[in-house]
Amino acid sequence: MSSIKIYILEDEIITQELLKQTLEDLNFTICVLATDAETALAEIDSLKPDIAILDIRVEGSKTGIWLGNQLDIPIIYLTAFNDVETIKKAIATKPTSYLVKPFNTKDLYIAVELAVSKIKTKAQIIVKDRDKKVILSEDQILFAKKEDQYLILYLKDSEKLIRSSIKDFLEQVNSSSFLQVHRSYVINKNCVTAFNTKEIIINNSSIPISKTFAKEILEEISLS
Repeated sequence: MSSIKIYILEDEIITQELLKQTLEDLNFTICVLATDAETALAEIDSLKPDIAILDIRVEGSKTGIWLGNQLDIPIIYLTAFNDVETIKKAIATKPTSYLVKPFNTKDLYIAVELAVSKIKTKAQIIVKDRDKKVILSEDQILFAKKEDQYLILYLKDSEKLIRSSIKDFLEQVNSSSFLQVHRSYVINKNCVTAFNTKEIIINNSSIPISKTFAKEILEEISLS
């Protein structure tokens, strides 16, 4: 459990220290405590924590929800605000849990364990990059395109070429997040930004949907 690193955004010093002490007593590692969202974003990008606990209303002009919208790690909201509008905005960022202050140790422990389980169930794939092996998690891969005996993996900030068929790739990642939408394409359904009956948009890329997969794929994407 000690390998799980948690980042805390909380501007109430008493709550901040209580969170830190409680989580350390539960054998989690606190990598940093911050009081404003913009600082937190830069530090999370640098420190690569496994989980972030975010207060919603903090110092500065940005909120915890603003930060949550930009993270691809499991997030837990801890806040004094439980009005419907705030909850709706928070839920839209897909947190693993939403805790209302004052928290208790049991609820906090359950929330963190739910976040840990999300980390552990992420699909991974190992790819060769020159003389190194690189481990990619499912949320790094936007989509894949078949090119002869290879697959081009389109990532958030780069591309990787692997020797694999679509069938072998899907078996290796073994995740319901990846769907074959065409004889040459596999998508990560969690990264879809728009779609219609003929194509899927992921960021600025247009990916065709073949008639063979259309009905099943559109149903899957609509439910995700």
